Amino acid sequence: MAQTSPDREVTTDYNAYAVSTDQIATFDGQPRRDLPLTRTIEAAALLPDQSISETTFTVPATPTFEACASAFARGTLISTVMGPIAVEDLIPGDLIETHRGPQPLVWKGSTSYLPDFASDTTSLTHLLRLPGIDMDQSDLLLGPAARMVIRQDRFSDLLNCDAVLAPASDYIDGDRVLEITPQGPVQLYHFALQRHGIVRANGYEMESYHPGRVSTLEIGASVREMMLSIFGHLNDLEGFGDLAFPRTTRSVIETLRVA
Repeated sequence: MAQTSPDREVTTDYNAYAVSTDQIATFDGQPRRDLPLTRTIEAAALLPDQSISETTFTVPATPTFEACASAFARGTLISTVMGPIAVEDLIPGDLIETHRGPQPLVWKGSTSYLPDFASDTTSLTHLLRLPGIDMDQSDLLLGPAARMVIRQDRFSDLLNCDAVLAPASDYIDGDRVLEITPQGPVQLYHFALQRHGIVRANGYEMESYHPGRVSTLEIGASVREMMLSIFGHLNDLEGFGDLAFPRTTRSVIETLRVA
């Protein structure tokens, strides 16, 4: 595991590759041929001593793992205390602007959308494009795992909160929010903060990474153990803490009624 000083520029070749299921390997004691294809995640974590670790992981190509590294496309501008910075240029320790104020980025992961990736389990079959908020903002290109902030006045009475988090893919309408299938690879990223927070990505309010509920009962011991190994800054997955706002779906939001 390589470590670098936090003030040293960190550069990594963030490429992801599919691995054939015919390769001789096992996962949780099962033949690889009985499991989904895999993809590579490149991860960088801010360790307790303020050094940065960079590690490569090969994980099953399933939504659970893909979600941690596939929210924002390369070139997405994230609001920081130093101004907008492209997501690929962020490093652990950078201070990100959030709804709670500046927070340090403590982990960043990257993988790729790959055209014609032959797996029935992958979530990365398409990307989403949202239009630029104004003339100064570029379109926002997202992975299917990205969640956006939805604000409505009625949430205060119904949910005792100002906003909720919903999958951006719920808002695909063929007009402003489009599902697209690029013909070439697209570099994707996600990142975690000291506390789960709302960040600005090309001006849109989006959430930082949080795995949600990850109990052994729900995801299995092997998956949980592999998930924990990816996040080198944590001793356990409960270290992600609470969500900044509740997560829900567009269909649930549209059924909410004020009494």
